[in-house]
Amino acid sequence: MQSQTSAQQPVQLPAGIRLIQNQHGRDFLQIDHPAVSARIAMEGAHITHCQPSGQGPLLWISSDEPELPGKTIRGGIPLCWPWFSNTRAGPAHGIARISPWQLTAVSSNADQVSVRMSLANSLIAQALPGEKWQLDVEFVLGSDLMVTLITRNMGEEPQALSQALHSYLPVSGIDQVMVQGLESCTYLDQLTGHLQIQQGPVRFTAETDRIYFNHSGEVRLIDANKQVISVQREGSDSVVVWNPWIEKSLRLSHFASDDYQHMLCIEAANAGPDARILEPGETHRLSSRITRDAADNSAV
Repeated sequence: MQSQTSAQQPVQLPAGIRLIQNQHGRDFLQIDHPAVSARIAMEGAHITHCQPSGQGPLLWISSDEPELPGKTIRGGIPLCWPWFSNTRAGPAHGIARISPWQLTAVSSNADQVSVRMSLANSLIAQALPGEKWQLDVEFVLGSDLMVTLITRNMGEEPQALSQALHSYLPVSGIDQVMVQGLESCTYLDQLTGHLQIQQGPVRFTAETDRIYFNHSGEVRLIDANKQVISVQREGSDSVVVWNPWIEKSLRLSHFASDDYQHMLCIEAANAGPDARILEPGETHRLSSRITRDAADNSAV
């Protein structure tokens, strides 16, 4: 990663925070703070790296990801908005992750860094004719990571919203981890289209693509090496759990054939029956807080 300054800075940046470009010309906000190091792509408002001091990375990114301008990034936290998956016509997972964002505020103190970014109203109007939205994202980075998508209906009619914070988490080996907190929860198996009930912790022996419903509690990723990553959500009654396994890995862009072994997506979402209808003037906040347990915070 090169450290030259990219486009003109839109806001005053505190010490240790700067705009950079990678070797391909993609712009990032680089954060080097005593409490945390992180990197956020300006295109997509896509956080690709977050590592609190003294801990392992909270996010995973593919070993085959070149981070090219104009391309989606495999890893980190893609922002799926204002629709999840292919539930509407247009790009998969909506327009937010493929659009340029504006940096509107950055601040820091001894413990954390806060970043706020906005999607231009003119861009939303062009991409979504007839819809009027205001969209912001907030990142709070320190001993943990909190990401919040803030959506406001700026129109005069109700508008439909589905979304997700598509968080890629690191694991030492996918067949040696389990997910706790979803026991007895109903989920849609998106591979079969069937509803099922989760029996015990979630374990992984094949491709997994599930939306768990009516659930707002903490979800914990337990690794065989005793690492524990917790995901706490707000404004979300659905959670997506995804791993492509072997066969699908070969079809994914920017994804090495063995990358499936080292990642798991646990996503705060408003998906399926948890999709929302926002009334005129209504604001919805979707948040995900990703934390390593203090007792298990050595590097992965």
